[in-house]
Amino acid sequence: MRLEITDVRTLTDAEPNVRELEFRNKPVTVGSGSQNLVQLPDVEIAAHHATLLPMGEFWLYEPTTRDSDTKINGQGVHEKSELRDGDVIEVRFFSIRISLDSEVPVDLPDPSQVGELAKIRQYPLPPRSVTRKPDAKVSLDPTRQRALVAALLKVREVRDLATLVEQVADALVRELAARVVWIGVRKDLSGSLEFVESRNEQGVVLGEPPNLETFVYRCLNRQQFITIPRTGHDETQSVLAVPLLGERGALGLIYVDTRKHTRVFDEGDLDFLTLLSRLLTPLVERLLETGAVLPDLGAVSPEASAGSSAAPAASIRAAIVGHAVPQWPQFTVGVFARAGENTGDLHDVMKLPNGLAALLLAHVEGEPMCVAATIAQMHGAFRVAGLHADPPHVQLKALNWLLYSETNRCHADVVIAVINPKTGVLEIGSAGKLGVLFLDARGQPRKPGTPQMPPVGLQKNVEYAGGPARIEDGGTLALFTRGCITARNDREEEIGEKRFLAALCTHAGQAAPAAIEDLLADVPALRSGRAPDDVTILLAHFSR
Repeated sequence: MRLEITDVRTLTDAEPNVRELEFRNKPVTVGSGSQNLVQLPDVEIAAHHATLLPMGEFWLYEPTTRDSDTKINGQGVHEKSELRDGDVIEVRFFSIRISLDSEVPVDLPDPSQVGELAKIRQYPLPPRSVTRKPDAKVSLDPTRQRALVAALLKVREVRDLATLVEQVADALVRELAARVVWIGVRKDLSGSLEFVESRNEQGVVLGEPPNLETFVYRCLNRQQFITIPRTGHDETQSVLAVPLLGERGALGLIYVDTRKHTRVFDEGDLDFLTLLSRLLTPLVERLLETGAVLPDLGAVSPEASAGSSAAPAASIRAAIVGHAVPQWPQFTVGVFARAGENTGDLHDVMKLPNGLAALLLAHVEGEPMCVAATIAQMHGAFRVAGLHADPPHVQLKALNWLLYSETNRCHADVVIAVINPKTGVLEIGSAGKLGVLFLDARGQPRKPGTPQMPPVGLQKNVEYAGGPARIEDGGTLALFTRGCITARNDREEEIGEKRFLAALCTHAGQAAPAAIEDLLADVPALRSGRAPDDVTILLAHFSR
C-alpha cells in the first residue's frame, strides 16, 4: 500500500507539502503523535487517530476517535471502513490518497527474520524504486560501452585511492549529468565509510547526500543495486546507488543523483553504474591492500590524533556532523566544517515537522572525554527539541539543566535559531560567545538584539532569553566559531577577526552554498591552513 499525504493548506505554494510512504502487511497507525507511522502534525488531531489494517486484498480503516471532521471519499466516517485503491481519507487539513498495487509482493513475517524486516522498514525506498541482487545480468549499448572503457583506461594506472575516487567522481558527473556524485570506501567490512569523495556540477559539494543512511544500509548490508526514478525530495529528481562488492564483501558505495526537474535515471543507467562498480572494485581492493588511502578531511588526521586526548571528541563529531544540509525554495543554507587540533564545534540544520528550519551552532569547552559526551548529548537534545517545536530560549534552558554539574565542569557556547523559510522571520537565542551577524543584501552587518548570556552548563538555573528577528530579502544570517579567526596560513599568520569579517561581508547577498565557496576561495587558510581550533561557518540566506 502506498500513501500520498498532502497538507492541503500548502497547495497554493510553489512546493506543496506532499509525502509518499509505502507499507506492506503490517498495521499503520495514524495521528498527531510522533510515534505513529503516519504523523499528521496538528494539535486538533488526536495523538492516535486511526489504524490502517491489512486484510489480504484490501485494507481496513479503524478509527480510534469519533472525529466528525474525518471523511473517506467525501463521506463522514465513524466506524471501521474498507479501503480500496484510489480512496481518499480526509483528516482536517490532511488528504491521504490510497494506492493498492496487487502486483507488489507481500512480505510475510518470518519469525527468524523479524529483526531484518524491521531494519528494511526502517530504511524505506520511494514507490517505483528498483533493487537488484549482485548477480543480476546487465547490458550496455555501444555508446555506453565506449564511455565505460574511457573511464577505466583513465584510472587503471592510478597509484593512490584519493586520485582514483576523485577521477571516478568527475567522470560520473559528466556521464550521468549528475547533481551530486558521492563515493565512500571503508577498510574494515564492519566499519564506517571513512574515505569519502564527492562532486557536484561545480566540482564541490558540502555535506552528505540526502538519506545516506538508507543507502549505506541497503548497499553495504543488503548488497542491493538501486535506482529511484523519482525521490520526492526537495532537491533531487532521481538516484542511483550501488555497492563496491569485493571478494570479502561490500567495500563501499557509489551514490549519484540528479537535480529536481531534470534527468530521470532508468535501468540502463543502473546497468552502466553496476558494471563500472564491478570493474572498479579490484582497483580499490589493490589500493587498500597497499595502504594508499584517502585522508578523512572531516576528522583529525592520524598524525594529529595519535596519542591525542581529543580523539574521542573528534570521532563523535565526525560521526554526527556530516549529514546532508536541507534546502528550501527561498531559503538556502551552507555549511563549512573542518576539524582542528582542539575539537569542540558542533552544528546541525534540521527541517522541522511543521515546515520551519532549526539551526544549531555550538562550541564545547572542557576535558576531552567530557567534550565528547557533551557533543553527543547536545546533538540528541537539539533533534528531540525540534520535534517538539521548542523555541530557542527553552532549548537553551534545557541544555543548561542537562549539562550543569558541580563535579564535571564542561560548558558550551550555543546559538539556536528557528526560522520560517517562507518569510525569513525567526526567533534566536544565544549563550556564551559565538559569531552571530545579520548581513543585508549589500553585506552591511548588524548584531542581534538578544542579551549576552552565560554559556550553557556553566551556571545553575539560568533563565535564557530569546528574541524575534528577520532575515531581510537578500539578507543572510551568519554564524561562526572562533576557529575562523584563529586559523593560520602557511606562514603561520592568523586570519584574524578583521580579515575574516571583511571577507564574510564581501560575499553576502547570494545563495548560502555559493557564498561559502567564495569565502573559502578568498581566505584559503580556512580550508587548507593550520587549524588550532575547529572551523565552522553556517550561513542561512533568504531571497524571495
